[in-house]
Amino acid sequence: MNSVHISQLEFGQLRLLDALRTKGSVSQAAEALGLTQSAASHSLSRLRRILGDPLFVRAPGGMVPTPRGARIADAARAALATLDEALRDTGSFDPATADRVFRVYMNEVGQMVMLPRLLDHLRRHAPGVALKIGTLPDQQPGTQLENGEVDLAVGHITTLSAGFHQRLLFHEHYVCAVSPDHPSFGAGMTEAAFREARHAVTGTRAMAHRVVEEALLRHGIVRRIGLEAPEFIALPFVIPASDLVVTMPGGLADHLAGTMPLRILPPPVPLPSYEIRMFWHERAHHDAANIWLRNLFVELFRRTPATA
Repeated sequence: MNSVHISQLEFGQLRLLDALRTKGSVSQAAEALGLTQSAASHSLSRLRRILGDPLFVRAPGGMVPTPRGARIADAARAALATLDEALRDTGSFDPATADRVFRVYMNEVGQMVMLPRLLDHLRRHAPGVALKIGTLPDQQPGTQLENGEVDLAVGHITTLSAGFHQRLLFHEHYVCAVSPDHPSFGAGMTEAAFREARHAVTGTRAMAHRVVEEALLRHGIVRRIGLEAPEFIALPFVIPASDLVVTMPGGLADHLAGTMPLRILPPPVPLPSYEIRMFWHERAHHDAANIWLRNLFVELFRRTPATA
């Protein structure tokens, strides 16, 4: 009995084994496959030599498989059925009936702004769809998108290029958030009040937010730090009960202003806006499920100020 690698077999031989298992006759198998009986017999003979087994032998009721022939023919049938199912699949995606987990890269600010709307939409229109959120890694950021472990990356991202598609969702801008009764801003935002106030900042330097510091420095403004937190997510929640100023994305400020007492003011000097884009790899470009997810982000956020 020979040990054989699948590369030694041909697709037509797998179809012949399946047909022989079903028909029990070389002539009937040949007819079903559109072959001459001679061609089918030649293919079976070659298979017997490769596999070192008769595979099918004559019996009173027709040709019956040997034990090894039965195992291989059954495996061929299963493989052909799987292939046939894949070929029949037109790639359609029905969110209403889908049972699917989408994996998305999105930073903490994007999660605060985007996830409530995303989850509400999924609850109403795609109840079997779930999300798994992660943050874009600093090292090899595109690897999991390339191998299909992550479906989409959303945010201000400058480290994905070759092999990736992208689409602009919106331009984000910065605002300043203070307590409604902050004594320094009773008359609105002034550069002097901004300079004198204490500020809450994060110790991390996200790609988009480091431009704030650079822009302020170009105007000779050095912020007085009253609080430095390891992550941005805590900063907005300290504003109502403090005298701190937080410079934050406008979309996040609008979102939070509906849930807590905040006063939103323009920055004292012009600050650059930045782009929020979504990125996906070429391997998923034509995938119906990925297309649906991308279209959903466009539908929900294309003109909505937010950030990531």
